[in-house]
This record gives sequence, C-alpha cells and structure tokens, in this order.
Amino acid sequence: MSRYPDASGRTRYESAEGLSVQQAQRDLRDLVTAQLLTPVGKTRTRFYLTGPAFPEEVLEVARTPSSLVDPYAP
Repeated sequence: MSRYPDASGRTRYESAEGLSVQQAQRDLRDLVTAQLLTPVGKTRTRFYLTGPAFPEEVLEVARTPSSLVDPYAP
C-alpha cells in the first residue's frame, strides 16, 4: 500500500487522460503554479499531492465511496 494513497504521477495522469508527454507536463506545471498540486520528489520519482489551493469540497466528493451498478445485470 502506498504511503500516499491520493498521490499520482505524470505517467498515470498521461495514460488516464490520453495525453502526450508534453501536454501532461504542461498541465501539471500549471496545476503546481496554481497551488492545486504539490510536487514531491525529483524527476523519475516525482509524484503529486493535493496542494493548498485544492478545493476541500472536491476532495470530500472524491474520497466518498460509491457503489458501482452492473449495467448488464438483469
């Protein structure tokens, strides 16, 4: 289990959103500048945590468990 369960890295973001390396880097740089994310680590080991300006109400929604419904269930 990760020490930082809410952490995410560039490659994870890049593949999840279907972005180029350059676009993912620009997005993350802009999010860090806006203090929505906080980088931890250097180069290959860098990951991102929520920053001081990240909206608390968004975190509450994201951390609330939800049930998945099988759309193919009879």
